[in-house]
Amino acid sequence: MKRIIALLMTIFSVLSFADGEVAGKRIQVRGVSKKEIAPNSAKIDLTIQTENESLDKASAENAQILERYKRLLAQTGTKYNKINSTEYSTYETYNWDTVVENKGKKEYQTKLSVEVDKISLDTLKNFMNVLANEKVYSLNRSKNGTYIFTIESQNATSKQAYQNAMSKFNDIQQKLNRVGISASTVKIAGYDNKEVSLEKNTNNKKNIQVVSHQIEVETRDLKNLGNIINVASALGIGATGQIKYDIDNKQQLENELYENAYKEALKKAQVILGKTDLNLKNPVTITDKSNEVIQPYYDYNYNYYNKANYATNVVQLRKSDRELIDESTRRNIVISPKKLNISKTVYIEFEMD
Repeated sequence: MKRIIALLMTIFSVLSFADGEVAGKRIQVRGVSKKEIAPNSAKIDLTIQTENESLDKASAENAQILERYKRLLAQTGTKYNKINSTEYSTYETYNWDTVVENKGKKEYQTKLSVEVDKISLDTLKNFMNVLANEKVYSLNRSKNGTYIFTIESQNATSKQAYQNAMSKFNDIQQKLNRVGISASTVKIAGYDNKEVSLEKNTNNKKNIQVVSHQIEVETRDLKNLGNIINVASALGIGATGQIKYDIDNKQQLENELYENAYKEALKKAQVILGKTDLNLKNPVTITDKSNEVIQPYYDYNYNYYNKANYATNVVQLRKSDRELIDESTRRNIVISPKKLNISKTVYIEFEMD
């Protein structure tokens, strides 16, 4: 039989005879063997991501989360063979912190609207010079020919703001009077006093060190497979949503399937020739029509997905083991491992006499 199995692994020329067709002194038959197999082990990829202004602190927090994860798995009775580190990377990024300056501080602003009667062209230049020297740069002319400008003053108290504005008005009024513009033509036409907030938001760039640790949890405890993701979720550990399953003794299963396929083909040939005077002899050619060898296989479910979240890490690490276990239980992911359907198909050509 070992010799037959060895022959099955060698592909000879593909023959075109249909199943059971007799050609000369040869007959070709097909043998098919199928089996549904449950996996024996599984691997789940997880990501632990931490962020801190200090790379050392981000690395230490990352290691702390991994140790906490192992401890919680043990406390929930979830067994695993090993946890492999598949990738460890660090990089720098940044975010913006909004800082409120002068929080709660305020001042008072007084505005005086000053109106000046019509001015002759001879005195207009002097009028403009006085205002410019007093840093008054905005001047409007009304329809009736008067000029209007604004005096502003800001101070910690409403009273002081008003007094400063009035002092500036009196000073301008006197200076205009000295250049030929009568004080009686310079009058306060309007008044406004309001509270002004001194608060200001400033965005500060903040450099952040990121540590990303990808791990692979390998387990044979398939009945608690969902708990590996439940506990990870409670700690803010990311899961891809993909599970890699594997089967033990793949080569032995391959051999058994080939042997069963051969037996089925042999039985077909014997049944066909049992109704004739021909006798079945040794196989001449064996053609393997199987798709592929047995390999580890994947299953994906969006419900298993969980994004790595450093903000969750920070909050969750402050909680007790009991609180985290309760949170993982509430997620309640239960996984029934996907079975693998495998088959082997061979075409065998026997001699006859």
